[in-house]
Amino acid sequence: MTKSEESRHVAVSLVYSPQTKKLLMVTSRAHPDLWIFPKGGIEPGETSGQAAVRESWEEAGTPPSLPAPEDEERLMMLALPSKKNGSIWHVHILEVNEDVVECIQQWPESHERERKWFTASECLSNIQDWTNIPSENTHDNHSETPIIAEAKGNPIAHNHEEHVKERDAQKKQQKKEKKAGAMELALRQFIELKGGML
Repeated sequence: MTKSEESRHVAVSLVYSPQTKKLLMVTSRAHPDLWIFPKGGIEPGETSGQAAVRESWEEAGTPPSLPAPEDEERLMMLALPSKKNGSIWHVHILEVNEDVVECIQQWPESHERERKWFTASECLSNIQDWTNIPSENTHDNHSETPIIAEAKGNPIAHNHEEHVKERDAQKKQQKKEKKAGAMELALRQFIELKGGML
């Protein structure tokens, strides 16, 4: 298997405050109105636990000095198949008190994302929002400005362009739903581990 055929390995951080029994989420850069758990690609020479700590620092401003969990301490691994290579999520729990995180005001992506602590049930609701909000350009989400084809334009080509836009929007929505499903699965596993703390 060549490198281009390999699945992308992603570290996902469930940042949990034992002090308040809340989890930390950040806004998505691609969808600023939606909340996600900090996550990102595992770099060469990095364990999934080290990547989880680094991504949480970069995206959510958790202390970069948090101890990196060992691979065998992973909450779970999830495979997200796709037509290309898909990805494998390595889900880790990082425990840190909420007030420790709140002392950190600047972090690498603080100008790009919001962060907020949520109860487990609020996290679940945030994740379900990923499937409730349709992608832009879907068939039911009409633009306020009508699209006018050029008088000399080929109507078949115009219809093809609309079909491509609609297909791309459907793919985006499917990708969002797949991510939401993986996040929900990880959260439910975490809740079960903590004794059903919804």
